Amino acid sequence: MEKSLLKTTILKPENPVLKQYVEYFLFLRKKDQLPVQYTTFPNNNLCLAIYRHNQVNHQCHEKLNHCVIRAGREEFTSRIYGFHHMPFRVDIQQELDQICVIFHPGALKAFTRLNFDEIDHAGQVFEQLFQPKEPYFLEQLFGETDPARQARRLEALLLHQLEEHRIAKISEALYHLSLARPHHQNVSVEMLCQKLGISDTTLFRLFKTGLGQNPQKYLKTIRFRQALHDLTTAPNPLTTVALRHHYYDQAHFIRDFKTFTGYSPKKLLNMVSVQQKSLTWIYQEKQGE
Repeated sequence: MEKSLLKTTILKPENPVLKQYVEYFLFLRKKDQLPVQYTTFPNNNLCLAIYRHNQVNHQCHEKLNHCVIRAGREEFTSRIYGFHHMPFRVDIQQELDQICVIFHPGALKAFTRLNFDEIDHAGQVFEQLFQPKEPYFLEQLFGETDPARQARRLEALLLHQLEEHRIAKISEALYHLSLARPHHQNVSVEMLCQKLGISDTTLFRLFKTGLGQNPQKYLKTIRFRQALHDLTTAPNPLTTVALRHHYYDQAHFIRDFKTFTGYSPKKLLNMVSVQQKSLTWIYQEKQGE
C-alpha cells in the first residue's frame, strides 16, 4: 500500500509591521498522484491561494462547499477563499504546488483599493489585487525551492503595496472586539455601533466593504472559532465552553458546531488536528495500491 504525502509548511511574517496584517504563509506541496482530502472550517480571515500547474474547481452554494484540485494547463491560477458558512472540503487528486497568504480579518483592504465585492474571485485574483511591477513575479516566486525565501519575496511585495490608512475605521472596530475577547465578553452590533459612534447601517456597510461579511455573521463566526480554540487547546466540559462563549445552552452550542463543521463537538475532537498551532483541519490520506 502506498500513502500520499502532502507537505505543509507554515511561516509567520518576519517584518513586525506586516505581522499586524498577515497571520501566516502556508505552503502546500504534493509530488505524487495519490488522492488526499482535507477539511477546514469557517473563519474570519481571508486566504489568497496561488497555484502552479493546477486546475481548481470550487463549488459553493447552500448545500455544498467543495474544491477539487487536479493537474492543469494554466501556469498560475489564484483565488480568494474565505467567509465560508459551512465546512470547506478540498480533494487533491494529483500533484499540488500551492502558496497561501492568510490575512488577518479586514487586513486585505490595506493592500488593495478594491472592496471585497469588487474582486473577481476566480482565476487571476493575484494580478487583480497587486499588479506587481515585476512581470515575472510569480515565476520567480515558484522558482524558489525554499519556503522561507518564498515568504520573504511575498513580504517585500506586500510591504510595497501596504497603505494602512485604508482600514483605519475597520481596525478600530476590530480593536474593540480584541479587548472583549480575552475576557469572553459578549459583543453585540449595538455595542460596536456605540463604541464607534456610527449607525448600524454604517457599520453594516463598513463590514461588507472592509471585511466581506456583515457584522452579525462576523460575530457568530468569531465566537465559533474561539470555542473551537478552547476545545482543541485545553478540552473542557461542553457546558463550560458553551457558557463561556455566550451560547444560549448546550443544544445551541452543538447545533452551531454541526453547522460550521459538520460534526458535534465530541466527534470533531476525535478527528481534528492542529498544524503548527495555526491550521485547524481534518486531514485524510487516502491509500492506494
